[in-house]
Order: sequence, then C-alpha cells, then structure tokens
Amino acid sequence: MDVIKLPFNQFIGLQKSAKSGYLLMLGNRTEYRNHLETVHASAQFALAEASGGYFLLNEFSELTDIVPVVRKVETKYRKPATGIVFSKAQFHETEKDEVLDTLNQKGRTTLKVAVSLYDEKDVQVMQSVFEWFVTKM
Repeated sequence: MDVIKLPFNQFIGLQKSAKSGYLLMLGNRTEYRNHLETVHASAQFALAEASGGYFLLNEFSELTDIVPVVRKVETKYRKPATGIVFSKAQFHETEKDEVLDTLNQKGRTTLKVAVSLYDEKDVQVMQSVFEWFVTKM
C-alpha cells in the first residue's frame, strides 16, 4: 500500500518529503491555512497520521499482508506552523522485533509511533503519539 496514493491523502496533496531526513510534507498552500494564516491543525494532523502509517509500512515492508489502523492519538501543537511542513516518525516504547514476534504468534498487535512535524526552519510545530492496531490479512 502506498500511503501517498490513498484518496484522502491525494486530495489534500500529501507528498514525499523533498527535504532530506524527513518522511512526508505538506506544501505551502493557502488551502491549509486557518483564520490566523498558519497551517490548520487538521492539516497538520492529517500529515502526522499519514506519516505514522508511511513509517510503519516502510519498517515492515517485508510483510505485505499487514493492515495498520489508528486506535488512539495524543497530540500537542507546540508552535504555529507556517509554510511547508515536514514529518519524522519513530517507534515509541516499542521495538520492531517485539512487534514482529507478536504478529507472527497472534496475527495482530498494537504499537506506538511518535510523529513530529517541523516547519521550514526545522522548528518542531507538533508532536504526537499514535497507537496503531496492526493485523495480518
């Protein structure tokens, strides 16, 4: 599955990051702005959620039969975001080997992925922890 090609992500214009060290990005479009002329919280959330899924699918690329679904999210908006917004992700309180073992034993698991968003000056504008339910099809 290519997260970028999901209909909603195409609709809002998510892209792979053009900046090294980041996963995905939202371009600098007026459609993303709120009444304060900063990037709307929902646009940032959409980028963060897609980045978590993108990270998982890349980390487990050898498993072609998994489906990740968000169960719970904890989010903090740290600074107003302007311009292009970039994402990074990593496992949170989880080790990849543990996840693989559980998936192989039970066919499903839950895990957490920390996602951070940054503006063009590399200032962190949002941080989240997504809890994912992952199952084998």
